[in-house]
Amino acid sequence: MKLWKAWLADLLNLFFPPACLVCGHRLVDQKLVICEACEARVALVSPAVCPVCGSESQSNPCEVCAEEHFAFSSVRSVFKYRGPVKDLIHELKYNGYNSPAGYFAVPLGELIESDPQLQDHDFLCPVPLHRVRKRERGYNQSELIAYAASVISGMPYAEPLKRRFYTRSQTLLSRAKRHKNLLNAFKVINANDVKGKRIIVVDDVFTTGSTLNEIAKTLLAAGAGKVTALTVARA
Repeated sequence: MKLWKAWLADLLNLFFPPACLVCGHRLVDQKLVICEACEARVALVSPAVCPVCGSESQSNPCEVCAEEHFAFSSVRSVFKYRGPVKDLIHELKYNGYNSPAGYFAVPLGELIESDPQLQDHDFLCPVPLHRVRKRERGYNQSELIAYAASVISGMPYAEPLKRRFYTRSQTLLSRAKRHKNLLNAFKVINANDVKGKRIIVVDDVFTTGSTLNEIAKTLLAAGAGKVTALTVARA
């Protein structure tokens, strides 16, 4: 059976070779998501960031935090939202390719596993999608990323939140409209599940922080002890 599966995989690779999701070039291994050339263009967020909002702003106080009061304790992002990472997130969210979720989960899981401050949490959870949008997309990309990061890091996974109503996409909205769009958009399913808990919320992109901030407010209002955010990328 194993030989048959190996032969079938080789045959499929011959006629339908795996391709880089960014540039389309053939990949040498079907388990890969992007090629070496595109991997080399991936930009990491600098370690020298604001300890609260994760901004690379060098001003003191941080310009981002000066404009916004964040409810979460801190946010960390792995990649800069540009180049191959931006392309992969687009493929994940809008074109039905879920393989980038595993690619993104690896560095997030390793970050949780290696950071004592992140290890000092009770569980991680995804940003929820409304059921209508999840049905349209076929999956919640944040769920895929968060669950895989949980498996990699050993951090327990939970889904304590739901989206109360369908909201407009945040993509083209101003900061003020983002706040209004998300007001009271989230609800804790069972307050006993979050009471006193230290929670890591996982999302794909940090832009203004409006989504994560609203979620943090919701969790803290329900009795959570601490909310930290992790995102794949920083816009």
